[in-house]
Amino acid sequence: MAKPAATSTRREKMEAKERTILDAARIEFSERGFENAKMSAIAKRAEVAEGTVYLYYRNKKELLDAVVAQFWQVLTQGARKATQAHEDTLDKLKALADFHLRELVKDFDFVGFTVRTRETGTLDSPSLNPIRGYVAVFDELFRQGVDRGIFQETTPLWVIRDLFYGTLEYSSRTLHLHKNRDAEAVTQHLTEVFMSLYGNAKAVHNDTSLQGIEARLASIEAKLDARR
Repeated sequence: MAKPAATSTRREKMEAKERTILDAARIEFSERGFENAKMSAIAKRAEVAEGTVYLYYRNKKELLDAVVAQFWQVLTQGARKATQAHEDTLDKLKALADFHLRELVKDFDFVGFTVRTRETGTLDSPSLNPIRGYVAVFDELFRQGVDRGIFQETTPLWVIRDLFYGTLEYSSRTLHLHKNRDAEAVTQHLTEVFMSLYGNAKAVHNDTSLQGIEARLASIEAKLDARR
């Protein structure tokens, strides 16, 4: 009867060691970038032999994919937990905005690294699936709002998604540089502007013409600049 317990203990130790390697790799990639990161340096950070890293991952690209997958899967779980704590769709939207902005600021360097590796093509299409899974949280929430008659989908979903995430990513840079800025004000204002653009509840403000959208984006930018 002791054998299964021993097997379980070995598995737990291996999983714990793998998490340590992934954490070390995330720091190394964030600080040095993919090209300059060294497997030997990652092993040193994880306090394991370099050969141990290769027992888990055949090469640096495979390790990168695992780090990205772990990071965005954990974020996806957190985002779903944050939104599921609310019943009202607008409260869910605000909760997602709060969560996303908070995590962007907390892991600013690694998120920036992820963006750069996407732009350079280091992350291929299969490697981006965990990021797509995270983005899907917003897509599901917005479609739920459309089904409930709260939002109107008069604009392609990818444009709506980019407005939501793009505003938060821009704001995270300001909050990263200026620690005393009010993150709550950003997400509250974003939610209000979002409703003015896409919400059925305030149809009088739903000018979805190009000029109307440009005017609202200019308003967002002006208010963000005023907070710097």
